[in-house]
This record gives sequence, structure tokens and C-alpha cells, in this order.
Amino acid sequence: MNRSGGEPTLRLPPPFVLRLLWVGVVLLVLVGVGAVVGRGVFPGNFARRADPLRSEVLAALHRQDPLASQRPAELDRFDERFAARPLATMLHILPGGLLLVLAPLQFSSRIRNRNIRFHRWSGRVLVGAVILSALAGLYFGLRVPYGGSGEAAATAFFGVVLLVSVSLAVFAIRRGQVARHREWMIRAFAVALGISTVRVVGAVFDVALTPAGVSPPEVFVLSLWMGWTLTLAAAEAWIRYTRTAPAIA
Repeated sequence: MNRSGGEPTLRLPPPFVLRLLWVGVVLLVLVGVGAVVGRGVFPGNFARRADPLRSEVLAALHRQDPLASQRPAELDRFDERFAARPLATMLHILPGGLLLVLAPLQFSSRIRNRNIRFHRWSGRVLVGAVILSALAGLYFGLRVPYGGSGEAAATAFFGVVLLVSVSLAVFAIRRGQVARHREWMIRAFAVALGISTVRVVGAVFDVALTPAGVSPPEVFVLSLWMGWTLTLAAAEAWIRYTRTAPAIA
């Protein structure tokens, strides 16, 4: 006798939508990996080294920074918290970089179907990477926030979302709930990928808001909330779009 209540099945989107999604994910991964490499090579002055490019962009757009005289001190304050804590920095960026590189492979059906052992073992590695990177990120965001209470609140909220999502994904797959496992892993990956969106949004906010006198810490906090929220909202929309009614058991 048939009964309802099985796992949700997946509704596949058109191929061009999938291609666009993968292009967006790859670009954000490259942004994140570039930041990891930059901070890893120049842990004490990465922001200061990258700032000349920002100045060129502002000049090309004919935008003025009324807070230019304060800029060097702000950059030093941002870089100092990483320079003074090299171990915590490495525990944050190295597992985070590994997460960005390996996580997209977890969502490839071709790789998963051809080598399920790789999928399982890389998944275990990624869970460990999430825990290390998230805890180190919480340390920076709560213990030495550059953006004050706004950064601390954003880091705490999205850090908890990341850890809870990974935990629920693990519990789901242990119970054989593959679809629920997929959904919670998408949410976890969205939070991890969101830090790249934060950088993209931050560049836009910097150009748009700095000439109006908005300070760098304020721009940074706005970027955190907007970047993470946009990425997580996009992930949730994707989950709901691809989810259909529960299968008939």
C-alpha cells in the first residue's frame, strides 16, 4: 500500500540556469581563494597592499574620499588584528579556503555518482574545515571586531547559522535523509561563500557610500549584513525552487 511522507524530490531547472549558477559560484570561489592567498602571504598588511587598486577605481569613477587622511590608520587597525594573531588567522583562512575549493565538488552529481567514497571522505574533511574556520572567525568577530558591535552581531548570527546547518546536515545523512542533508549543506555553503559576496558588496558600498562620509567600519558592517543575507537568501530560494512535493513511499 502506498503512503506519503517520503523525502522531497528535486525539480531540475533549465540547463542555462544551472550554468549561470555555476559561473556565479566559481567567480565567488575565486574571490574567496584570492583573499585567502593574499591574507596568507601578507598576513600583516594585505589590506594596505590592496588599497592602491581601490584608489585607482575611485579616481576612474571621479569619486572623492573625504576620509582619505584617516585611511592609513583604518587599514592598519584592520590588518593589525590578523598580524597580532597569526595562528588564529591561519586557522581561519586555510580551512576556509579548503572549504571553498572542495565544497562545490560535493554538489556535482557526476563526481558523487562516480566516486561516492570521495564524496563521503571529502564531506568529513569539510565538516572539520567548517568547524575550525567558523570558530576562528567567531574569535575575530567577537573578540577583536573591527566594526564594533555590528560586526560582532553579524559574525555571531551567521556563524551560528553555519555551525547549525552543518550539524543538521550531518544528522540528516546519518538518518539516511539525503534530500534534507543536501538542503542543509546548501545553507552551510551559502554562509561560507557569503564572505566572498561580502567583499563584492563591500567594494560597491565603498564606492557608493565613502564619498558621502560613511566611515570604513560602517561600510564594513553594512557589507557583512548585506553580503551574507543576499547569499543565504539566494540559497534558500534555490532550495525552495528545486524542492517538490514529498515522494510517494
